[in-house]
Amino acid sequence: MTVVRDIEGTVHFIPNGQITAVSNLTQEWSRALFDISVAYKENVDQVLDVLRALGNELRSDDAFMPMILEDLKMLGVEAFGDSAVVIRFYIQTWPGKQWDVKREMLRRIKNRFDELHIEIPFPQRTVVLRHEDHDPKKAGSDSQAA
Repeated sequence: MTVVRDIEGTVHFIPNGQITAVSNLTQEWSRALFDISVAYKENVDQVLDVLRALGNELRSDDAFMPMILEDLKMLGVEAFGDSAVVIRFYIQTWPGKQWDVKREMLRRIKNRFDELHIEIPFPQRTVVLRHEDHDPKKAGSDSQAA
């Protein structure tokens, strides 16, 4: 029997005879993968430059330098979403350090986007209400009859 515990603390018991594949997020190196959404109105090239600069700053930070193996690898525009352009990049880290690096990078992205007024969109919905046309004379006569 193989026993593993997930990040929420749940223990999983797996009979060895049923194990057909194993995934390891911390073998030799890890990756912090980012999909950052920005509004369609934003200049994508400017956003790419901002993200690269933040990656360089993070790698130069004494607290994070030992966790990061390589410079940020920009993959580019990943998708056109309903309300956003999605930009994908990753940072290669030492095993198990991808979560620390990711949390700090996301914090820095949010703060820098706020400073530069780069919009991180959120889903929005427009609701259109339709009313049946009614005859004002009929409505008036109904109210008089009451």
